[in-house]
Formats: sequence, C-alpha cells, structure tokens
Amino acid sequence: MKKNQNGITLVEVLAALVLVSLIAGIAWTAISIGFKHAAVETQKTQIQQDANLIISSLTGVHRRSATYSLVFEANKIKVTSCSSTGSCKDEVIDKSYDFTGTMINNIEVDSHDSAPDVFSNIEPNKSHTTLKLVLTDLSNSKNTIIVETTLTRIITGMK
Repeated sequence: MKKNQNGITLVEVLAALVLVSLIAGIAWTAISIGFKHAAVETQKTQIQQDANLIISSLTGVHRRSATYSLVFEANKIKVTSCSSTGSCKDEVIDKSYDFTGTMINNIEVDSHDSAPDVFSNIEPNKSHTTLKLVLTDLSNSKNTIIVETTLTRIITGMK
C-alpha cells in the first residue's frame, strides 16, 4: 500500500456537497425573498402612480370648469365638466380600482352597491373640494392607498 496517494475521500466529497447545497439554498432563499419584495413594491408604486394621475385629472377639471359632476360606477370615475359658456364634455377615468371609502366633501363613495354614486354640480368658483381618494387593487385587496387633498382654485364671487 502506498502512503503518498493523491485524491479525495468519499467523506470529503460528501462534506463539500453538503456545504455547496447549504450555500445554494441560502442564496436561493435570499433571491426569492428579494423578488417577492420587488413585486409587492412594484404594485404599490403602480397604485401610487395611478392615484397621482387621478388626482391630477380631477385637479385639472376643478381648475378649468365652471361646474362638474363625478359618477363612481363599475370601478370607473365618469367626469362631466361644463365651462362657463355652457358647453359640457364627458371624460372617463378608468383605472379599475375599488373606490369604496373615497370621500368628496365628507360624503363617502360606496362602490359595493349597484347604484352609482353621483356628486353633481360641484362649483369650483364657490368652494374648494376636499377629496380623500381610496384606491384598492381589485386583484389584491391588501394593496390600498389613501391620498387626502383639497382641490382648489381662486374663488370668485364669495363674500
């Protein structure tokens, strides 16, 4: 029997495989947690961006219209804005969210009933409009965002 043999034993191979498997398992777990966290944050960012777009659209309507009406129906917001000349136009903000909990001038929207919620004849020249926008993702009800703001413009004709 030779005493100076080169090579590795079966025990050494098995120990190396166990260590490599352990390191690969830890790395895989860390990567999968990272991907899940990234997906959740991406969804939250998308809802926040949609809320910002809705607020921007409503701010524009509030600032350029003499009167306007909002109808919350079937996860959409229908906006009818009328200018001081009497011409009116319709716009639909379709972001497919549940708007339940949204409040306009302290009146709550209930998207769960079958009747549309109508906020009519909002007059930006006479008063500011308080808005608490609540967006809940229809595919994951845990993803909800709340934005509170006041739609304003220079008020004329008030005493």
